[in-house]
Amino acid sequence: MKAYTIRKKLRTSARCQLCYFCDGSLTTGIVWDLSEGGWRSGSERPAQPGTESTVYMTILEGDQPHNILIDAAVVRWSDGQIAGWEILRIDEVNQTRLSRFVEKLRSANPTEELLAGL
Repeated sequence: MKAYTIRKKLRTSARCQLCYFCDGSLTTGIVWDLSEGGWRSGSERPAQPGTESTVYMTILEGDQPHNILIDAAVVRWSDGQIAGWEILRIDEVNQTRLSRFVEKLRSANPTEELLAGL
């Protein structure tokens, strides 16, 4: 049986790329849901709960791709190639860029913005 915890931040739908090192190999994936504190993603290979890694997430701001460097993130749960990650360490500049991106996504979907305010 899976252990569940209450998420600190509401996630919103997103589609962006990520890459990270897992067991000495570079792994890529797609972020499906995103918040200021973590994300749910699918990747090429399964990631085990407890796996920690530096993560590069590529977001689009207009037509321009930008990388967000997440110094440390940990897999909190996984189901095959789908995993839930929590951000452990991120610098202020990257946190601000991530927060702005999430706000933009929420404003594009008013239902999610309303739920985020609860």
